[in-house]
Amino acid sequence: MKPKKKDIIFGAVVLAIAFSIFLYYHFTATSGAWATVTVVNGKSITIPLNKNETYTIEDASLPVTLEVIDGKIHFINAQCPDHLCEGFGLIGNEGEFAICIPAGVSVTVHENAQ
Repeated sequence: MKPKKKDIIFGAVVLAIAFSIFLYYHFTATSGAWATVTVVNGKSITIPLNKNETYTIEDASLPVTLEVIDGKIHFINAQCPDHLCEGFGLIGNEGEFAICIPAGVSVTVHENAQ
């Protein structure tokens, strides 16, 4: 069955709207200055993102290592079996987060020290 002209136009409009929303969020995202690392046992630390440094979180279910580089943070080593958290890549915009579920560690970027 051949697509109708109005179906093609509708699809193009939906794609244009989705692309516009993506561009809006991409260009209006504010860089976060801090990251809060929360461990499943309730402990949390706040890390400044303005200094390149490596942090090892030992008191989690499994040890993980985080690296701050150029105002962004990411998991660089986790002792979990799947290493999915290392695939999150660098996060640095307010509201972005990365989680290592087996280790029980989450990292959330925010604008102010909390």
